[in-house]
Amino acid sequence: MRVLRVREADSEIEVSSGFLPHRDAREKGPSDVIPASAFWMTRATKGQEPDPASLGAHMVVVLSGEVRVDISGHGPAVLDAGDVLCANVSSGGVLNLDWDGDAWLFFMLTPGWLPEPGDNGARPGTARRKGRPLLTWIYDDNGSSRSEPFTWPAALAPVPPVAQWPGSNGAFVTRRDYGDDGYVPGVWHNGPRPQLGFTLNGCAENETGDGTVTRPVAGDMAYIDDVTGAGHVTRGHGDRWMLFVTVAPEYLRFTPEN
Repeated sequence: MRVLRVREADSEIEVSSGFLPHRDAREKGPSDVIPASAFWMTRATKGQEPDPASLGAHMVVVLSGEVRVDISGHGPAVLDAGDVLCANVSSGGVLNLDWDGDAWLFFMLTPGWLPEPGDNGARPGTARRKGRPLLTWIYDDNGSSRSEPFTWPAALAPVPPVAQWPGSNGAFVTRRDYGDDGYVPGVWHNGPRPQLGFTLNGCAENETGDGTVTRPVAGDMAYIDDVTGAGHVTRGHGDRWMLFVTVAPEYLRFTPEN
């Protein structure tokens, strides 16, 4: 898991590793440590992404694909699934993202916020998924949770103006090192609120009441929507980092296929 921080200040471009504020996955806490305001997921070819200078402070989570980051006056960087770019630039052309074919990316506006410079000290995760990320909707179906793949409720690309992005009430990051001796047993629990959960490092098993087991790795995303009912269970593996993005009411309304 790499966090690249790019900041433009007084015509200077600062590039460093970013420290994501986080808490233990077992601890409850505020859901707006990161002041996220809106988000968009895309599967884009080069040229279909927004201009970084138009977004203000924002985060880009790489879900799938290898993204090359070119920064004016600095050497290039390469981001992979589970890596994060946090940027705030105002001049056109100082920050450019490039990739071959399609890349799955998650954009999130973080007005006025970038992580502090520093190293999170994450143990490297080895689990990687080839191709598209795993996209799972976990929801309550008459008291028992269900898992099924989801489809974004609009065209993924080109990325629309930010006024059309779904709203968020904030975001936060958790970490728990489960060790490398297999999946650590979890407990059944509900999602505290409708939220998107991104695996940045490590891996897990998520089991729902219908018996479905999914195994997210770095770059995978779940829409956790089972705020009522019996909930789901998560079994962790490795040094697992998660980014959770709350979903404002009435956004991301899905309909089960069956």
